[in-house]
Amino acid sequence: MHYIVVLFIILFSSNAAFAKQIEVVVGWTKPPYVISEQDSGFELELVRAILLEMGHDMAPIYVPFGRTASIMKKGGMDIGLTLNPGHDIDPAILTDAYVYYQNVAVSRTDRNFEINEIQDLLGHSVIAFQTAISVLGEEFKNTLAHQKNYMELAQQDRQVSLLLLGSVDVVVLDRNIFEYVKHQLPVEKQHDTKIHELFPVSAYSAAISDEQLRNQFNEVLALFIKDGRYQSLLDKFGLFNFIEDQPMQPAKKLN
Repeated sequence: MHYIVVLFIILFSSNAAFAKQIEVVVGWTKPPYVISEQDSGFELELVRAILLEMGHDMAPIYVPFGRTASIMKKGGMDIGLTLNPGHDIDPAILTDAYVYYQNVAVSRTDRNFEINEIQDLLGHSVIAFQTAISVLGEEFKNTLAHQKNYMELAQQDRQVSLLLLGSVDVVVLDRNIFEYVKHQLPVEKQHDTKIHELFPVSAYSAAISDEQLRNQFNEVLALFIKDGRYQSLLDKFGLFNFIEDQPMQPAKKLN
């Protein structure tokens, strides 16, 4: 009996030694992807579950979305979420894509705007999400970066409110975020809106400097996608599975 107790203590101590609290830099609320006031949302729950599978706990640290890359570059944090090579980050530390956004332009139907390509945004007041100029491609950047009636906001609920109030012509943000925020507003503030599909689906990764942690993250993410846990979380938050539409990529080499 004494031997069993000692063995249990040794095993418990060994597991505890490898387990750690992982500090994860997360952009402020982007429901249904990140709901900071509830420590919830698709991205948070997925990454929390992946880390738990790896034997770790997650400690989210909320920052303005545009600051995640710069914070990761300074070091000291374990993981930064919702990043891709369009951000100012070393692509070598990015994981496999774990979430896909479908950025769109949205206008009020009663404005009757004809917006079929990025150039059609010229002459309109446009509010986009933070870092949009960096991640939505060269054409978007060259068209709008120096326009006086273009701006970026971290608070995407405010983007939607400004559009519905008629204070801005067009908002540029993820389709799921727009639909989620719009339907949280009172009925009297609702207006019919038109979606303009100007951008391809965007893949986002996590930035993890520690190679071993990054490789383990990729392995568990692949397992979640294969065994259905990834799809279950998508269903919980009403998100489309864009992974099924992506071309197969060769697995990253694990060193």
